[in-house]
Amino acid sequence: MIELKILAPVELRGTAGNLEHSFLAGPKRLALLSYLILNRPRGMQRRDRLLPLLWPQKGQKNARNALSNLLYHIRQTLGDELLITRGTEELGIDRSKIYCDALEFETLIDQSDMQQAVKLYRSDLLEGLHVSGASPEFDQWIEGERERFRKSYGSALEELAEKDEKRGNLKEAARWWTLRSEAFPYDTPVVKRLIDILSAMGNRADALRKAGNHADFLQQELDLNRREIMDELIQDPGEASGKIIQPVAAPNNNDALADLDFKTIAILPFEELGKHEETSNFAGGLHNDLLTRLSGISSLNVISRTSTLQYRNTSKPISRIARELDAGTVVEGSIQFRSGRVRLNIQLIDVKKDRHIWAETYDREFTAKHFFDIQSELALKISDSLKANLTPDERKRVSEWAPTDDLEAHRLYTYGRRQLDQRTDKGIKRAVEYFQSAVEQDPKHALAWVGLADALTLQYDYGHADKEKNLPHAEEAIKRALDLDPILAEAHASMGLLHSNRHRGSAAIRELIRAVELQAGYAEAHNWLSWNYQLLGKPDKALESAKKAVNLNPLSPEAVSNLSVSYLYNGYPEKALSEALRAVELQPDWGTSAFYHGLALYELNRYSEAIPVLQDLSTPWAGNGPFATFALCHIKNNETYKAKQIMNELKEKGDIFSTGLICAALGNSDRALELFQQIEHWDDWETLSIHHLYTEILKPIKKDPRFKEIRNSVYKSRGL
Repeated sequence: MIELKILAPVELRGTAGNLEHSFLAGPKRLALLSYLILNRPRGMQRRDRLLPLLWPQKGQKNARNALSNLLYHIRQTLGDELLITRGTEELGIDRSKIYCDALEFETLIDQSDMQQAVKLYRSDLLEGLHVSGASPEFDQWIEGERERFRKSYGSALEELAEKDEKRGNLKEAARWWTLRSEAFPYDTPVVKRLIDILSAMGNRADALRKAGNHADFLQQELDLNRREIMDELIQDPGEASGKIIQPVAAPNNNDALADLDFKTIAILPFEELGKHEETSNFAGGLHNDLLTRLSGISSLNVISRTSTLQYRNTSKPISRIARELDAGTVVEGSIQFRSGRVRLNIQLIDVKKDRHIWAETYDREFTAKHFFDIQSELALKISDSLKANLTPDERKRVSEWAPTDDLEAHRLYTYGRRQLDQRTDKGIKRAVEYFQSAVEQDPKHALAWVGLADALTLQYDYGHADKEKNLPHAEEAIKRALDLDPILAEAHASMGLLHSNRHRGSAAIRELIRAVELQAGYAEAHNWLSWNYQLLGKPDKALESAKKAVNLNPLSPEAVSNLSVSYLYNGYPEKALSEALRAVELQPDWGTSAFYHGLALYELNRYSEAIPVLQDLSTPWAGNGPFATFALCHIKNNETYKAKQIMNELKEKGDIFSTGLICAALGNSDRALELFQQIEHWDDWETLSIHHLYTEILKPIKKDPRFKEIRNSVYKSRGL
């Protein structure tokens, strides 16, 4: 039998027991074999699903040739019988022909044989594997599987430790807790359990050493206060007396937490327990729905889903998360499905006082009604605990609203939102497919219609689709949503986004204002409002909305980028630079944040620094904006010959505005005016530039009487 070990240093042995080093020399061979073995649902995998995962940059023909080549290597090395096919498009692994330690680990966990399971787990799944040229989605799959196995390993160790504690076998319990803390080094509660056991065994010196090592580690890695960590782990070094050390409450005078607002709440993604496939599906749905309900309460600030999702499967302490999100209250919990029932453990934490306000366990039959009833109960309990003042309409909506009575439709909707969050071409395409399936499953699912509209609109907005192809379908979807729920904030925001893409500025503002009236905590609507105020030449209102968006969604690259450029428009280039760098850090490969970084450097007269940032930068919505700004930097550096070369290139491309902008920078304002007068339709970047940017260059032009005609053309392009 073939033997594959991937929960240890990777090892592959053929049927004769010989090590197959040559096979492992190609990472894609191991990646493909592992995917065919582990991907869920288990069984046959479609070729057209494999191709974009491993060869996203290749065309269909070349990708199929590459796949065939890999399959040939697998057959040559491991035998023809290992691979099985069904028709021409599906292939899989005959699991009777191969032993895989990861599959054996899962079987042992299911059989509750935790001791044998943890023996198999010698390192993280496929540790160190990097597949060059694979898609980000494949990397996400590897990371997700790796985390799933790590969590199972951690849970197994906890179960073993707790059983030995109950039996009084403290030495074995300490061994299990030690392994658990080594696997999850940031987990302070686990270290506390280990210290308690060591203290109870009389190993006081060892207990204090473990506490000191952990405090030193967190201070170095997370910049946490060492003394506070020690206070949490032990009562007093001199009081350790062979009994289990009792924790004391952390001090209440932590300056870093003092300014947190009690009514700003972060709902963390729920920990997913067990292997039931529904767990992951509906954990995300519950998280999203609870956020939606609470963000409709005007007296609360609810941190957006985009930001809280960053803490999925995190080991960061709650206090650290709260500081990063500026949240005074945190909700965390776990969810598990078993035998047709859903079990939810949830707790509400006052971060400043470091105490639980309450903790609840819900154990219900898993039906749509019970699933949404739990959400209503939770939302009301949380809002009442935070002393939120709900209007009668808000209370009714929080307690009675349910997006659908079809759980499959809701699962598809949740998948769609996950894909749309990525904001990539592939992610948006898949979001369209999931939302379309959701509304086919339940035509009355208003939020799914909104999701479909958002995906179609953003597909055009990001330059991945044609306006005439997508926007009419998006409008139909929004109208369906509003027919189903006229006061659905998300539907009004989507209509605002649609109007914005059709350059109907006033209508976009009107719909987005209506959206935030209906749901004050809707971060995306505030973000889109900021963008539309920018396009209408209202920088002060744009900054106000951008601040609200970032307050509600502090880890969103898009919101932070909007805040950056709004600061720039309002004359705060240093703040703009700071926020642009933060956006770059949040999403390094996103062109918009890099463009705003370059613009901020330009406005700060740091032209030599701006040039490498702007060089070869692609930002589809801004067209030639980065290239034109690149030319302006060269002019400021007295390299006019380079700027003229760029201007000629832009002229050949037919970019009238960029050509005119460079003309103006070179001192030919009359020619710039003539070119601007030729523009019949002003796109987004051109509109933003004429309103807010390149002030020194455009100042002489704006003083010319002919500029009134140009300004009217800009307003007309925005539907004003």
